Amino acid sequence: MKFARELAEPWGLLLAATSAGVAWAVQLPVVASAGVGVAVLAVWAGVAAATREKEPAPREARVLDVVPGSAEDGWLRRASAAAEGFASLSGSLASGPLADRVADMEPVVQETLSTLRRLAGRASATGQALSRVDLDAVAHERRRLQRELRTANPEVRGDLEQALTAVQAQADVHARLSGARDKLLAQLQSGALGLDSLVARVAELTAATTDVAVDTGAVRELSDQLEGIRQGVLETEQATRKSLG
Repeated sequence: MKFARELAEPWGLLLAATSAGVAWAVQLPVVASAGVGVAVLAVWAGVAAATREKEPAPREARVLDVVPGSAEDGWLRRASAAAEGFASLSGSLASGPLADRVADMEPVVQETLSTLRRLAGRASATGQALSRVDLDAVAHERRRLQRELRTANPEVRGDLEQALTAVQAQADVHARLSGARDKLLAQLQSGALGLDSLVARVAELTAATTDVAVDTGAVRELSDQLEGIRQGVLETEQATRKSLG
């Protein structure tokens, strides 16, 4: 791909055209002149592709720290324990159709846990941002400014209205952050408990089912349950990313 891009570079094309023109000027045949131009262009593209700096690799999504002892930390620990339990169950199954089906689910469990970890980090960051907005002080300032505006002179009314707008903006930010954090915590709880339930159902299925008579319907239900958990945490991550930026 890099070589092909270099072939289309304007400077390379110009150099090739100039070289072909010089070759024609010294009375080389037209075909030979064109060959000179093509050869020069190929050399240019090869050298440029080899020496051009490598394109930077795409950055991975940053995982925010989770505040120890926070609500999100508790739910994340519970989800991690469920994922470990699922992996332990998967590894303990004897080879067979059931073991294969459970093993196929394990990467999805780990993907879901990774998403929950990102949600927990975002919940902690949101909580820290919330702590920087004193909602009581904001409400007090808003009431004070509203009172002053009722009797304000025209000369200062504009300034007071701007101040009230700024105070209201703080209240709006707090409302958005609070709503986002509530959503994140609710999804963390749902995801952790969902993984817990999944592990319990897998344990039940392995105890009640033999590889001779695998309950395909029950296994399908487990897969559907896991996919529902995965979709839920992904949708929450996308929604909060849009709302919080």
